[in-house]
Amino acid sequence: MDSAERIAKAFHESYERQASEHSYETREASAKPWEEVPENNRNLMTAVVQDLLDRELIINPEDLVRRS
Repeated sequence: MDSAERIAKAFHESYERQASEHSYETREASAKPWEEVPENNRNLMTAVVQDLLDRELIINPEDLVRRS
């Protein structure tokens, strides 16, 4: 699993966990563990994260480790 997918997975898990705390109900199709989320949805979330990494709007945590 590359960095973009790891970040997308963490985002998904946090989003699903926090949704109910904000009175929001997520879609049944994606309210599942990452491995069970439909592949096209996982691919989209990973692509979005990669775009944010490429535009340097978020920082790859692996780059922080390499710098220290």
